[in-house]
Amino acid sequence: MSYRNFEHLLKINQTTVYRVSKATGISASTFSDWKSGRSVPKADKLMRIAEHFGVSLEYLLDGAEPKSLPSLRREKNVPIIGEIRAGFPIITNETLLGYEPADVEDSDEYFYLKVLGDSMKNIGMVDGSLVLFHKQQYAENGEIVACLVGGDSATVKRFQRSQKNVYLLPENEDYDPIHLTTDDFESGEARILGVAREVKIKL
Repeated sequence: MSYRNFEHLLKINQTTVYRVSKATGISASTFSDWKSGRSVPKADKLMRIAEHFGVSLEYLLDGAEPKSLPSLRREKNVPIIGEIRAGFPIITNETLLGYEPADVEDSDEYFYLKVLGDSMKNIGMVDGSLVLFHKQQYAENGEIVACLVGGDSATVKRFQRSQKNVYLLPENEDYDPIHLTTDDFESGEARILGVAREVKIKL
């Protein structure tokens, strides 16, 4: 494998060896051995890397100059988190469920949240689906948000503000809206963590 081309793939995809290791199941120490020349990658692992980045196996093998890279996909790997803590999403080994590709410019500005429950099922956010969020602490009326409520629990709902009243609206008639006020957001009792951009359903 041309490690130089591999490092270039890391750079243009704004990712790291650690992330590729988690996504492909290839240990980080294996990448280190390849870089130092202590070992040579096997074909099955090369295929996993090529598929992960969306490039040909020949590109990894022949060490060609990266001038032919316009064909590379723009998708970046975005972390999938299983829970949200206070502030922006904190990604740890305990909360990280893996990575999912997304067509975004800066993967650090996004996160996926695995939806539990059916309160948003009418717009396709069914139990187990992945929702891509842009990290931000503000939202326009009608946008779908990941919102921290009560300081430590998060919910996904449609945002609606009317003067000092804020409503987090479900998309399922079996659930009631959550009523908050602007004072809740000013005090930190409630906080928008991100605005939804895409829904993926795993079959």
